[in-house]
Amino acid sequence: MEFGEKVKSLREAKGMTQQTLAEQIYVTRQAVSRWECGARFPDLLTAKKIAQILEVSIDELVSGEELKEKMEKEPVLARPAENILQTILYTVGASAYLLMCIFSVFSHIPNGNYAHDITTKITATSLSITGSYLICLIIFTIGLILSGGNRLTPKITGRLMAAPYFVLPLSILIPYVNTTLKLGGHIDILSWFPDILPPFIAAVYILLYFQVKERRFPCFLVLLICILSLGNTAYIYCRTLPTRTDMGKAVGSVHALGRLVIPLLLGYQAYILDKKRKVACSPIR
Repeated sequence: MEFGEKVKSLREAKGMTQQTLAEQIYVTRQAVSRWECGARFPDLLTAKKIAQILEVSIDELVSGEELKEKMEKEPVLARPAENILQTILYTVGASAYLLMCIFSVFSHIPNGNYAHDITTKITATSLSITGSYLICLIIFTIGLILSGGNRLTPKITGRLMAAPYFVLPLSILIPYVNTTLKLGGHIDILSWFPDILPPFIAAVYILLYFQVKERRFPCFLVLLICILSLGNTAYIYCRTLPTRTDMGKAVGSVHALGRLVIPLLLGYQAYILDKKRKVACSPIR
């Protein structure tokens, strides 16, 4: 018998309605209904409250394997407060990259003082940069839609969060190759490899962390990636800020905001998922 069936059987045996049970654990009747039909699964703390109310042990109500299986199919941030914060971060990221796409398009149009700060020529470099902004906008928009519908499972979350780290190497590599070939120089792998390899490795690790179950990949390495990303963004922003015009500072601030949201969101999601997996992998008492 699965969790939902057990809850329904025990609830009916005690003569309780779904509404009565819902009121005692401070959720809606619809939430209890979804649990009983197997459409959703409560977090462990809620499951413990249900067990107490139905006067059974948590072991009688849910098995460790069932909890692990359900958890990997549930949203990473299933609780309302967590999901709201996640949605806000996706909204901020989508807004920042939408503005960057607009700035990038208008930077190719001579427009008074603005044209002095950004080149108006369309080149492989400018196109690759604009493309990276557009891809990030798409990523954040998809994340925003799925977060709003509370459908961001670990697998989907991992793909969305790894994508910007795959995009970064391409936005670096294309301009480098284009400039080198134009100058008639030789493409030296060792000169750009340090800039390309770290984000690529980070992207692969992020994918593995969210895709593979049972905490086989440590969370602290994801958090380290986030810290390094935040530090790199802050360093680049502070280094280039004094040389920019007022318009350039505004554009740079928006870009920095978009880049800062990525590791903040990633770290938040990875930390919560690690906590859930830790509970799922530990003996249930």
